[in-house]
Amino acid sequence: MKDDAELESMLGKGQDDELWLISYADLLTLLIGFFVLLLAVSPIKAAQFERMAASISGGAPAPLEELKEKVDEFITQEGLQQQVLTREEADGLAIEFKDALLFDSGSADIRTEGSKAVASIARMLQTLPKRAVSIEGYTDDVPIRTPRFASNWELSSQRAINVRTALEQGGVSRERMSVRGFADTRRLDVQGSPEAQRAANRRVVIRVE
Repeated sequence: MKDDAELESMLGKGQDDELWLISYADLLTLLIGFFVLLLAVSPIKAAQFERMAASISGGAPAPLEELKEKVDEFITQEGLQQQVLTREEADGLAIEFKDALLFDSGSADIRTEGSKAVASIARMLQTLPKRAVSIEGYTDDVPIRTPRFASNWELSSQRAINVRTALEQGGVSRERMSVRGFADTRRLDVQGSPEAQRAANRRVVIRVE
């Protein structure tokens, strides 16, 4: 009888020790449900989902991460670190060109050096044929008024359009591209002299979603 009582006591103790597993499992279930609810009520970009999936699986990098590596390698090989930069953003990859590489002052015609760089980027974009690409033009805050460009709006828009045309000539499908001109309405907050700040804001950005 004593042995039976001790056995029952040990079994009861083991069950008590495992009660925390039930609470832990319930907590995990609630957390998973919470995250599923968040995903259901808020839109998620393909780039965000891919980064999350790559992080969880620990496998190959996300497609846009691979594209960024290729672009960064090209920038280093061509010595364009001061003229082209890349950055990962919430909705995709941004490839920023300083206007000095692409255009002469007050012009929207792409220079020879800029055409070569854009053509190289176009070839890389063809590795992700289903990704939407937007081209954004920006200017500094110095007003422009010429026979061709009545204001910075026309200049920023035409520069973005010309980069889009160059990308299409490089093989990027026109159906996946869009163009926007922002003039000087979205200035970058950078340190330095007024001219350095203006130079930083004269840019064209290619965004890959």
